[in-house]
Amino acid sequence: MRSDEQNTETVLYGEPFDSGFELAEQHQLTPDLPAAQAVYTELLTVAESFEDSPDVRLLRGHLLSDLATVRLAATDLPGAGVCVERALGLVRGVSDVPMGPRGRQLWLEVLLKTLNAGAELSRRTGDLDEALAAVDEAATLLPEFDDPEGLRTAEFGLTRVHLLLDRGEWGAAEELASALLPGPPAIEPRLLDCLGVICASTGRPGRAEDHFARADEGFLALGDTHGREQLISHRGYAAMRAGDLDRAEQLYAEASAIFERQGRSEDLAVCEQARAFLAEHRGDADGGKALTASSLARFERLGAMIAAADTMLLGARQAYERGDIDEMKRLAQDAREVYQERELYERCAQVDLMLAKTLEDNLNRTDHGDHERMSVDTALSLALPAALALEAARYDFVSAHARSQWLQLADDAMRLAFRLALRRQDQGLIFELVEHRCAGASLVLSAADRTPLSALSPAAAMKTYASADDLPLALGGVAAEAAASVGLRVAPPPKVRMAAGTGRTALQEYIQAAEFRYHRRIVSEEEVPFWSPTS
Repeated sequence: MRSDEQNTETVLYGEPFDSGFELAEQHQLTPDLPAAQAVYTELLTVAESFEDSPDVRLLRGHLLSDLATVRLAATDLPGAGVCVERALGLVRGVSDVPMGPRGRQLWLEVLLKTLNAGAELSRRTGDLDEALAAVDEAATLLPEFDDPEGLRTAEFGLTRVHLLLDRGEWGAAEELASALLPGPPAIEPRLLDCLGVICASTGRPGRAEDHFARADEGFLALGDTHGREQLISHRGYAAMRAGDLDRAEQLYAEASAIFERQGRSEDLAVCEQARAFLAEHRGDADGGKALTASSLARFERLGAMIAAADTMLLGARQAYERGDIDEMKRLAQDAREVYQERELYERCAQVDLMLAKTLEDNLNRTDHGDHERMSVDTALSLALPAALALEAARYDFVSAHARSQWLQLADDAMRLAFRLALRRQDQGLIFELVEHRCAGASLVLSAADRTPLSALSPAAAMKTYASADDLPLALGGVAAEAAASVGLRVAPPPKVRMAAGTGRTALQEYIQAAEFRYHRRIVSEEEVPFWSPTS
């Protein structure tokens, strides 16, 4: 490798490469992704004409790494995959070559950039475990990397936030993104954008727009047109979640036109997915079906299987509305298999809840005769564990307001469970449902709960629960919310023992099913007794 004496403050590889890297970066900000790809491809052709050496291999790896980043931005996921694989092979292949301190720093920078591109690729193709492995590998390298502005550190922190969002870990994602602020100017707008999406997803449209506005200011200061364009679709998502469907449709149509013009297939597919829902809502069944089919085809061509599964779920709802029950079941099951394989258990719960709702709707529309009890039992076996899992997601949030907003979203699932229990005339189950929900919230008072998160630690991607050694203070709901508003984390509620002298606890079969299916703690190990007033 080059020695320190052969390097200067401004020269990395010499011409035409140094000016070529600068030109390509300008094209990315414009954004003119085809022009950026053309620059990198031309430079790579020149580099491949050189006699092989460790320096040349690192140069080729650097160019391939940057080309992968551009292809990711252009949603050319297969092309990005080829570049990442080749770049990692070249860069790792020179790890044992003697190099001076500056050469080592350059090697680390190229490897870290490539790992980040690989993590983003794996995340977008649905291989979340592989993405997390790349981030964890980077965490072992970052302490050696000279990163005075914290740029690479923040980049990998942002990638962790994205991974948490992909897994539906809204609370952990919000806490990590907030802990990373303020960040380097190149990363801070993207963190704010993520926080906007989180707030929109958890029922806080006002805070979402605040984050989007600050992100827009940051992108504008950077001259990052690409980031500002992405914000248009995210604002559309926020409007849709807030129920402002006309504004959502307008924003998604604007974003779709931009993405189609630029050939950004993945971003366009996301917009089509949302526009399909909006078309369906305004009664345009044919338009919704066509947009869903287009979105699904794009995602499948790209290999973006999680996004494709989300579109399958939309297609399943449309199929049910058309009365095509077999197609609805096929699409829902295909989507669930994708989620299960990738350990996206909250999404599995959402599929099960959707199936339970369709069963309830079918019970309302048709006479099931002697089979009604069996149909209600089936719906309950899907709905109640899913409702418990979705309700339990609030334990991830530190903020009382965020937890309250999420609970509003989960309440729809629990209302379905109550309706089904009433339909079955199961007084015992209704009683247990009430007791479970009134058991009170527990507060984890461990000092460790307020320890600042590190963007680098693999543990940052884990949920935070009360440890077995903690003794949470059980408070009633109002008191718990008041205490939580000053930063104390809510723990899962205790089990409720239903009668003296028995081992039965409220909803125990459904809680066991929820914890097994969705890999989420529903109740703590603590038990509290229920004593009937008549005993």
